[in-house]
Amino acid sequence: MNVAQNYRRAKLKGKSFKGQDLTGADFSYCDIQGTDFTNAILRGANFSHARAGLQRRWAITILISALLLSALSGLLSAVGGSLLGFIVVNGNRENIYVSAISLIVLLVFFLTTLRRGVAAACGFLAVAVVCAGVAAVVWAGVVAVAWVGAGSQTRVMELAGVVTVVVTGAVGVVVAATGLVVIAGAAVVAGAIAGLFVVAVTVAMAGAVAGAVVVAAAKVGGVTAGALAVTVAVLTLILSTDVSCRALFEDEKQSWLRNIAFGLVTRRGTSFQASDLTDADFTQARLKNTNFNKSILTRTCWFQAKNLNLADIRATYLEDENIRQLLITKDLQNKNFDGWNLQGINLQGANIRDASLIAARLNESNLQNADISRANLTKAQLDRTDFRGAILTGAYIGDWGITPETKLDGVKCEYIFMYVPTKDNPNPYRLPTNWEETFKDGEFTQFMSSSSKFSNI
Repeated sequence: MNVAQNYRRAKLKGKSFKGQDLTGADFSYCDIQGTDFTNAILRGANFSHARAGLQRRWAITILISALLLSALSGLLSAVGGSLLGFIVVNGNRENIYVSAISLIVLLVFFLTTLRRGVAAACGFLAVAVVCAGVAAVVWAGVVAVAWVGAGSQTRVMELAGVVTVVVTGAVGVVVAATGLVVIAGAAVVAGAIAGLFVVAVTVAMAGAVAGAVVVAAAKVGGVTAGALAVTVAVLTLILSTDVSCRALFEDEKQSWLRNIAFGLVTRRGTSFQASDLTDADFTQARLKNTNFNKSILTRTCWFQAKNLNLADIRATYLEDENIRQLLITKDLQNKNFDGWNLQGINLQGANIRDASLIAARLNESNLQNADISRANLTKAQLDRTDFRGAILTGAYIGDWGITPETKLDGVKCEYIFMYVPTKDNPNPYRLPTNWEETFKDGEFTQFMSSSSKFSNI
């Protein structure tokens, strides 16, 4: 028989419990920053008030790396604009065409980033660059054959110059676009560790480096090169700020960037990756920079957990911000959850009064001691749902999907309704049928257990 281990208030920074069976272990009030629980069995473990996430040395290291990367990316954004500016300096017609097309592609990249996200924008840019490269090679080959056949060595040299300009334009676009993506990514990494202020500092550092490059470009290439360089740099910095903030605040369009950034940040944080946290308790735990990717979170308690939005919660039900918030607050009163998939969540002790849960999936969920008074559970799926100690007085249970495995022991219920009131039927079928009577202690549970009419057995 496994004996539950007690680590209460222990300092476990950087320790490894990888793959261990820690069923029922007590980690309450522990410092578990950087602790590795990957693939561990933590069923029923207590992590209430625990402090998870990055150790300070790793937080500082990653933050400094993000700032340096942002500075480098600021240089890239300005260099990209400068290259496009240098193309125009000579004033040749071909140069102007290439510069105009390059700027259009870059502008479309920026707009796609705003409207559809960084991932879609990078996909567009990859297609655009490939198409441009293929077109340039085909065109150059056809013209080169014609000119060589005519014996014009000068024209061949001119063609080589045009190809160089095309390549320069493509490089300028790619470099500028890379600058935007990396600045935004570095800002998300910094923000995940230290908040929005550091996002501003990160972008500002990129801007400082970009400004220095713009000044240099203006001195070398003149006003035109400087103007294009500053335009591209400013747009890149503005978009980087917008994209990074959207990613931090869970804009679905920027989820690709957020996932990459959080994957990097949580790599050195507390890891519960692929662990079994069934019935575990994270009440008031600090979970910033913690990895829950692919963890089993059946009936896991998240009541008043802190910074869960800054954890890696990919491939779990916590990805849904609405579900995450109701698990943290446990306040569902007067709210509508009709048709929601709430399977396997922990709402123990929750306030569910007057909530609508029509056809909601609550299989295997924990509703112990919850106040479900007057809630609408019509057609709700309740296989193996735990109602022990819950208050069901006045609830509407028509066609609710309880099974023999649904736990109803200790339910507090004075009366229930089989139908929701309507204008035609303001007094729906009530149990007990005599409006002057109420269920006695335990009578509701006995009635539901013995009745095949009102339970989906």
